[in-house]
Order: sequence, then structure tokens, then C-alpha cells
Amino acid sequence: MRKVISFALALSALSAAPAWAGGVPVTLRGSPASMERQNAVAKESDLSFVRTRAELRALEREGELVRLAGNADYTFAKGVSGPVARPELRTFVERLAEQYRDGCGERLVVTSLTRPSSRQPGNAHQLSVHPAGIAVDLRISKKAACRGWLEGTLLSLERRGVLDVTRERNPPHYHVALFPDAYRAYVGRLTSAEETKPAEKKRSVARTAPMGVASGFVPVPVPEEDEEERPGGWPALTALSLTVVAVATTRRRKRRMEDA
Repeated sequence: MRKVISFALALSALSAAPAWAGGVPVTLRGSPASMERQNAVAKESDLSFVRTRAELRALEREGELVRLAGNADYTFAKGVSGPVARPELRTFVERLAEQYRDGCGERLVVTSLTRPSSRQPGNAHQLSVHPAGIAVDLRISKKAACRGWLEGTLLSLERRGVLDVTRERNPPHYHVALFPDAYRAYVGRLTSAEETKPAEKKRSVARTAPMGVASGFVPVPVPEEDEEERPGGWPALTALSLTVVAVATTRRRKRRMEDA
């Protein structure tokens, strides 16, 4: 048992190493630098910052903003009005929600999307990109495993330079600002890589570790290696270490039975 704990702690320490993306440290803590980066990306992408509901509806009619309808993988919190966003953000939410439900077992909950600047809450940052349609707020799960999955995944994507994530405290939620051009290129690479794979070598988006490899072992969902929202951080690493040790234990037991 001590060896298992030591191995898990060692992997966790490696995952906690500091990282940077776009000159901003990769962390769940917000900062003026991260807000400036989000706002700068929106302006560099020449995105319109909607000021009123009328402007929001006009952009939707023109196709710059698209509607999110929710599905079996994600839903909206009560009070979410105007569930529209940039097309890249809708793609992101749908992909993330599907993998979140596979890896965690519950639906992703969206608490806010595009907000006109005239309807921003009192505590909104002056550089907020919600009016630009590239920000989404996500509910923080009550389950530690789900929080770990989502936080690790979002931080992994932030390290890849496709988004910026902050865990807000008032009210509690994850604020995610997506970088459209970088994300579009990222998904394009994933799609291209998937299309070039031989059909017989393709694996499912989420596999389950073998059942019964150790007494009391709980199967852990293992996502596709090149999938976009691959779980990161200590929860996934700890699960990996437990799987490795469990398999090794089973092999030792089998050898003992054969020698008996």
C-alpha cells in the first residue's frame, strides 16, 4: 500500500509542475493578465461585442452567433437567457459535455453564455468577453471526482493555448474563454489525425479498465489518447497508478496459483 501511495504522489507532483500559456501561468486562479489576454484575442479575431439584446438577435440572424439547444450530455441552469455563442464555442461545449458525461457520469451544466454589455452583472470585469460570444460559465459539481475531471481537462486545454479557464468564487463557477482561431485549428488537427487512422486500430472515445483485476477495484474510464478533452491533473494520474498496480497484483496472484 505504501508503494501505491508513493507512486501516486510522485505522479501528482509531476502534474503540479508550473506551466505557462501565452505568457500567462496555467492556473485556475484569475488574474488581470488573463483577462487582458482574453480581451486581446477577441479583438484580434475582430469579434463584435454586443451591447443590447437587439444586437445579439441580429448577429444570430446573420449566423455569427448560433443557438445551443442542450442534449443528453449538457443542460442549462435556470435563468440562462439567450443561449447563443460563436460556432466554435458551441462545438467546444458539445464535445466537452459528451466526454464529461462519459468520464464523470453526469450532465454538464451551463450557467451563462453570451451576455450583452448592457446586461452584465455588477461584478463583471470590464474586459469580459461574454459580450463577444466566446465565453461560457460552467457549474461546479458537488462530486470531487467530477470537479477533478473537469479542472484537469480544462487546464490541459489551457496549456495547449486554446482557452483560458478561471474558477470564480462569487458566484461559484468555472469561467471559460475560448480562443476561436486556435481552437478551430486544434479540432482540425484532431479530425485529420482521426481520419488517417486505420479503421481496425481506432479505439472508442472512452474505454473501461478490465473488471475484477483486483479486489474492490473500480473501473476507470480511459479516454482516447488524441481526444480533445483528455482528463489531466492528479485524478487521472492517480487512477492510472492504481490501474498499473492492480494489474501487477493480479499477475503475481496468477503466478502463485500456477506454482502451487
